[in-house]
Amino acid sequence: MLRSLLSLLGLCALAVQAVLQPHVSRTSTGLTDAVTWDSHSLFIHGQRVFILSAEVHPWRLPGNPDLWGDVFQKIKANGFNAVSFYVSWAMHYPTPDTNNGDGDFEPGTYRDIQRFIDEGKKAGLWMLARPGPYVNAETSGGGFPGWVGNIAGPLRTNNPNYMQTWPRYMTVISQIIARNQITNGGPIILVQAENEYSASENNNPYMQAIIDLYRANGIVVPIFHNDVHAGRDGNYSPDRPGTKVDIHCADSYPQGRNSWAQVQAIYYSNHVAVAPSNPLCLAEFSGGYLINWGQVARGGTGYERYSNGLTDATFQNVFYKENYAQTATILNIYMLFGGTNWGQTGASSVYSSYDYGGGINENRVAGPKMNEMRLQGLFLRVARDLLGATLLANGTNYTTSPIMYAAELRNLDNGAAFYFVRHNASTSTALTTTQLKVTTSAGDLVIPTTGVMTFDGRETKIIVTDYTFGAHNTKILYSTAEIMTWTTIGTKDYIVFYAPSGQSGETVFHLTSPVLDLSNTPSVSARFQEGLLTLNYVTGGTQFVEVKDGDTTLVIGIMDKATANNWHAPIISQPGNFGSFFSIGTNSSILVEGPYLLRTASITGDLNGTTPITAIAPPEVSKISWNDHDIPTSKNEASGFLVASLPGAPAQPSLPILSKWKVAGSLPEIDPDFDDSSFITTDQTSTNYTDLPVLAGDRVLYSQQYGFYGGNLIFRGHFTASGEETAIVTTVQYGFAGGYSAWLNGVFLGSSQGNISVSLTTDTWGITPSMLRAGRDNVFVILQDHMGIVETLTNNGKEPRGLRGYEIIGGNTTFSLWKLQGNQGGAAQSPDTYRGYLNEGGLYAERIGAHLPGFPDSEWADGTPLAGGGVKGAGVNFYRTTFDLNIPDGIDMPIRLSFTPSDITANFRVQIYINGWQFGKYVNNIGPQTLFVLPASVLRRRSSNTLALSLWSLDGTGASIAGLTLVSDGTFATSLEFKDNVRAGYEEQRELRPVAQVVQPM
Repeated sequence: MLRSLLSLLGLCALAVQAVLQPHVSRTSTGLTDAVTWDSHSLFIHGQRVFILSAEVHPWRLPGNPDLWGDVFQKIKANGFNAVSFYVSWAMHYPTPDTNNGDGDFEPGTYRDIQRFIDEGKKAGLWMLARPGPYVNAETSGGGFPGWVGNIAGPLRTNNPNYMQTWPRYMTVISQIIARNQITNGGPIILVQAENEYSASENNNPYMQAIIDLYRANGIVVPIFHNDVHAGRDGNYSPDRPGTKVDIHCADSYPQGRNSWAQVQAIYYSNHVAVAPSNPLCLAEFSGGYLINWGQVARGGTGYERYSNGLTDATFQNVFYKENYAQTATILNIYMLFGGTNWGQTGASSVYSSYDYGGGINENRVAGPKMNEMRLQGLFLRVARDLLGATLLANGTNYTTSPIMYAAELRNLDNGAAFYFVRHNASTSTALTTTQLKVTTSAGDLVIPTTGVMTFDGRETKIIVTDYTFGAHNTKILYSTAEIMTWTTIGTKDYIVFYAPSGQSGETVFHLTSPVLDLSNTPSVSARFQEGLLTLNYVTGGTQFVEVKDGDTTLVIGIMDKATANNWHAPIISQPGNFGSFFSIGTNSSILVEGPYLLRTASITGDLNGTTPITAIAPPEVSKISWNDHDIPTSKNEASGFLVASLPGAPAQPSLPILSKWKVAGSLPEIDPDFDDSSFITTDQTSTNYTDLPVLAGDRVLYSQQYGFYGGNLIFRGHFTASGEETAIVTTVQYGFAGGYSAWLNGVFLGSSQGNISVSLTTDTWGITPSMLRAGRDNVFVILQDHMGIVETLTNNGKEPRGLRGYEIIGGNTTFSLWKLQGNQGGAAQSPDTYRGYLNEGGLYAERIGAHLPGFPDSEWADGTPLAGGGVKGAGVNFYRTTFDLNIPDGIDMPIRLSFTPSDITANFRVQIYINGWQFGKYVNNIGPQTLFVLPASVLRRRSSNTLALSLWSLDGTGASIAGLTLVSDGTFATSLEFKDNVRAGYEEQRELRPVAQVVQPM
């Protein structure tokens, strides 16, 4: 019944809550009035809108686009109204002449980008498109395909060679963006030109070319640029001469890596100095923090130190509100959902997890940080006077305590003011009481007039004065408790205040003749004098006070913050193209307490246990349905609230034990008689990687020059031995935390590895006469771990992978032939067009497709990667097993694969494949990651899952995995529907791969 009345309710609320903006001078692109701006905020269709955006990257949750919708619904439900997304050029152009069209959903085409945008609009989220060409983002090449680095000259400048590489890609992606702009009914409102880029004589023509290409392909919305160093340099600001964008934005990651930092008070001053005509925009602000290989101790994903520590909800409370205090009205949180660096998609500095400590973890679970964001987002969407406010002053003179600080923002059109109050030292954990000096329509006041405000350490409060709300335009003179939100339901205006439990609050309303009953709220007292109703209260649980004032009925909610964290205000969608976008297509919402996640006002959502639910709905509604199922409902006669109990998820299904492994060797190439005729002959003698030239040898052995851009590489160097050879010297560039192993004629010579700061090593491998085949062909083999292509911050993005140098010592012997193998078919002819060329590497098992579901392994030996099995010496074994999950419909049960770390002196590496997707790389001696997501977008619930592992021992003593188990992030009853992704198994690719031979385990 609630669902059936939502549309009617919304139409009524929309009629009474529409707010006309006062006449202001706005700037536009000159091509559309759909998105305009002034020095305070963006306007969308003439309405001021705070853009609270969440960064999400489409490629970091692959396999099933339905899961993008799940993440978007969680973002929208928790206070955000926008999503920012990068597009990775590398994912779509494996070669310079890639022929892309709107084909099937797979890397190498663009249909996935369109689906991503569609899911965003369906969720009611505006979108900020960031297509590059360069995106950074800790992704391979910073988004550049591997072949781009092969050109002569520098990248990201007006170098003619570089200028020929990107227009084809940018033309296609620009046309997709143009089709999905707000002017064409889509959700895209802003488009970025380049990423963190500095103005210069060589750079400006390139930036202008991007802007011109956008406009030529129909992009009419504002173009923005995100500037480093908190925007202080004003690169490409519209208020500076030369090449310029429409909106200048800043990036900032202010929190310390290891300890709490002082807030940065520089955003406003930087902004007014370089881009005063713009609203203050922070296009990247810390949603967590980046962790590189080996940077923290082994365990979990490594990011727990940020999601549960340094960038937790307390960080959001202090640092995000500081942004608002400095007048930011465009704020994008990087990352809100980080996802996974699957396959070879990550840059060389980062490991598999890109969780980032975001509010939604890598396994799609919304954590406690999202409660804080919901409180902030719900307030920002109903605080339109804040969007036009001016920063008047800030400092310690606003408070009666000298250690407290406040900033005063005031809307000069109507006098509404917002005071942002915190400890002056934002690192302080002191328990402090204070009063606040404010200016109101009733004069200068010191508030509260009764009692004090309490700040328990790291906490910021937004204190309003002369704040108007509701269909009846009721004015609040001031409130020392924060506002969560307000809405009109039926004929009543509801407003909700909150503060930490046990704190006192004082809220004063302008009313005429209020009538109220406090008999059920003993911790609330009231007095009315000279047209002002003053409520004093102590927070604890939920308290509602109904006030009748003539024809106006107010319902005032007073909650402690922990209780407020359980309340939701989902919007009621309306008909029309933007009916799911608050303040543009709808202004109506309901209030609901209880669920872990409330996806829609219908009411649909997710539960993490048996949950009492309270819904505030129109008086005609007498029943609640949950996920389209009616549930027993009672109605509180006094309040009219609907109350029910929602059943939680059933007991967590038991997870299978991983057993019954099959094993085969995966390094037949060390046999000197191995037939490598199908490998690439490395015959190039020159390179454009001029800053990192060949150090020794007469041929270039840089894998990018031969079309291999990620994954393990195998080099086979042939020479005819004289018997006098004593050593081979190699310099291998593998990337941070990489490594390699070397063999001569099948004899293990040793291994070498890097670390967090070492990306190449030079080694001398001693040779004994017994290793040589005098007068015959000898084969020197290197297996190299490719850690990804660097971003432009490292060697300007031009750093090769492979052998920088090679030399035989003794006998005047030289290599006569070098052969190279990476992923099957290289980037140009990968047999797996579904997962793409960055999914797999050059190991034999990968090339034959042994990582794919359906691969015939019946002739493989039984074995285990665990204790008692594993690799007996240096080398690589490949393991396969299957398991069934049997998770029932209506249950979301995020799964991970957990490694028990071996002694840190054990040097081995593991690649994890789930149903053909490489979703993790475990490096035992470096870490930190031991817990790997097996995403629901790839897992199968109704059929068997194939788990495959490559186990590479870099030690001559061998290696095995100490422990390997499936674990869950929890069990959630959900409205989400899951579909098995059964595409692209072995049979679809069999004819495109080498005939599989059984190799004996090593």
